Amino acid sequence: MPLITNGVFTSGSLGRNFGLTHRYMSLDLRVAKLVPLGERLRLELIAEGFNLFNRFNEAAASPFIDDVRSFNLRAGNGRYYSRPTAAFDPRQFQFGLKLNF
Repeated sequence: MPLITNGVFTSGSLGRNFGLTHRYMSLDLRVAKLVPLGERLRLELIAEGFNLFNRFNEAAASPFIDDVRSFNLRAGNGRYYSRPTAAFDPRQFQFGLKLNF
């Protein structure tokens, strides 16, 4: 996996599939309410929530063996987790209106 660190192009020092991350868990919810506005018009009120429990989900792990050694966290299968370098989005809410005619 190519990587640019401090302006230097490197390829890491871990083998393939060794930079483990913790499993991804997220709960998303959508609530919608239809409001009739006459014979042909309907207004839909929408509320959505993403990652409702606001759990930290790792998106990427460091490809360097030194980061694995310093993080020192072992998975159940004997492999080691690497230091997280990126994360997925935190809790977010989204609201919307939809007019059907």
